[in-house]
Amino acid sequence: MSSCGARPKRPLTAYLLWLNSYGRELIKSEHPEFKVKEVAVRAGELWRSMAAEDKSVWQESASVAMAKYKEDVEQWKFQVELQMHDVPAPSPSKFPNSSDPETLFVYDSRDKTFSPICRDCYLKSPGSNYRSSS
Repeated sequence: MSSCGARPKRPLTAYLLWLNSYGRELIKSEHPEFKVKEVAVRAGELWRSMAAEDKSVWQESASVAMAKYKEDVEQWKFQVELQMHDVPAPSPSKFPNSSDPETLFVYDSRDKTFSPICRDCYLKSPGSNYRSSS
């Protein structure tokens, strides 16, 4: 296991967000005698019959959580890659504007330093392994 920590956990789906915050309580209030399996079956029936407008709130929350998860995984992969090549991560004090989401840091293997580069310039560079998703 790397010292970068565990890989970020996947976020909950829209169905599970609904079930945990609203669905389970609704079913248990209507049918207090239901066991776990019966609650799960009834929840699936309710979710499938729910209107798309009602689901949209939960689906939006799930998509926001998935976007954050993907960013966290990319950051985690970057840290693991640095560790694999025995490269020290850039220190936040060295780069005071590192919280800016449009700034990336490129590792220069000649002098073993990091240099800031804007995201668009990096994505357009010929040696970039990442391509713009737009």
